[in-house]
Amino acid sequence: MGDDKNSRSGKRDSMKVSPMIGDLVQFGQLTQLSYMLLGPLGAGKSTYAEAFLAEGLALGFPAVFVTTDVSPRVIRNDMSRYGWNIEEYENDGQFVFIDGYSERMGAPKTGSARSLTKVDDISELGIVLSEVLENLVVARIVIDSLSTLILHSNPETIPRAVQRLSGRIKQGSHSIMFILEDGVHDEKTYATFSYLADAVLRFKLEDSDQKQIHNIRMERMRGSDSSREWHTFTIE
Repeated sequence: MGDDKNSRSGKRDSMKVSPMIGDLVQFGQLTQLSYMLLGPLGAGKSTYAEAFLAEGLALGFPAVFVTTDVSPRVIRNDMSRYGWNIEEYENDGQFVFIDGYSERMGAPKTGSARSLTKVDDISELGIVLSEVLENLVVARIVIDSLSTLILHSNPETIPRAVQRLSGRIKQGSHSIMFILEDGVHDEKTYATFSYLADAVLRFKLEDSDQKQIHNIRMERMRGSDSSREWHTFTIE
């Protein structure tokens, strides 16, 4: 049965991302946490989040992807490109999309994704997430992106709404990962949402010999030691 699951996930043929979160900390739990990914556009945050879900699937953790900036079809294609094939997990209900993009943009809905009609209503997202998570155990959740939710929401109320959402997710023994884009918000916003997260991962791009190098570091993680050193983020 285990061999069948590895085959379904594409684990044998999939590309490996390094370093993952477990490689960046010395000790401490890696579940029931909220993660914040910070960095500029194109630094690899979305790919890292996809790898986080693919790693979880290989370990037996279900996945939920809340997408606000592209359609689920784009995510499926991206993950398939790296060998992270999710279609059968979707069919089994172990990978669920919550689509906050297609209906808002007038695009056709594809697959079994749950629809999110408005991204300016965090309470709707909370309700849909609760319904999805009723049937999942120790899931990993990605919201890509938190920046879009912030831009469409009341700036006075969204920090508390995100805090409540994260708290409910963690109380259910799940983990949640948010993506926040550099250069979109003011410094107070970055400071606020970084404070609300249990762990903050920073991404950056460097130019070297006419190619771009992706780098990552763990800025902090509650209950664990992290070096804050930069590491080259590779997919191979």
